[in-house]
Amino acid sequence: MDQGLAALLGASVGVTGTVIASAITGWSTRQQVRAQAMAEHAQWRRQVRRDAYGAFLAPAGESRNALKVAGRAFVGERDTEEIDRRLQEAHDQLALAQAAWANLAIEGPEPVEQAARSVYTTLRSMHTTLLALRDSPTNTPDGNARFLERHAVEVGRLSERISHFAAVARDALDDVGGYAVASTEART
Repeated sequence: MDQGLAALLGASVGVTGTVIASAITGWSTRQQVRAQAMAEHAQWRRQVRRDAYGAFLAPAGESRNALKVAGRAFVGERDTEEIDRRLQEAHDQLALAQAAWANLAIEGPEPVEQAARSVYTTLRSMHTTLLALRDSPTNTPDGNARFLERHAVEVGRLSERISHFAAVARDALDDVGGYAVASTEART
């Protein structure tokens, strides 16, 4: 083989190897950039969801507290001004919980939204029960006892639903690739 041809063939092999190595390096770099971008996006989504879950849980807890205090206002002397003030505070907190629930419904996932809806529905039921108690005649102790008993049951149910919401939200945040359906289904 001629030395010039051997040099040309050697240079061609060297250039081809360099081009292939460059292509592989470029592809690898793109894959790393894509993987990094996906990881950053997943972390950002997790943070947004965590904020949405907390933004719901705070007014839901405040609503629960306001409704419990309003329920206590019915025991003993019925100060209608105090009862109305407490019910208005509860209503204001419910409005905040509803707004946070709307944001949470967008962020998802669906099992978290369903758990939040269950909490909000129970809060609304408690509020409705107290409004019915407020509007019931004061001279029928059996009717009032029925509403107070219903309120006490709703307080217990609400505690369970808030705990369930927190567990479902934790599962959603802990699952990097989506949502851990199996662990949530086991709780319900």
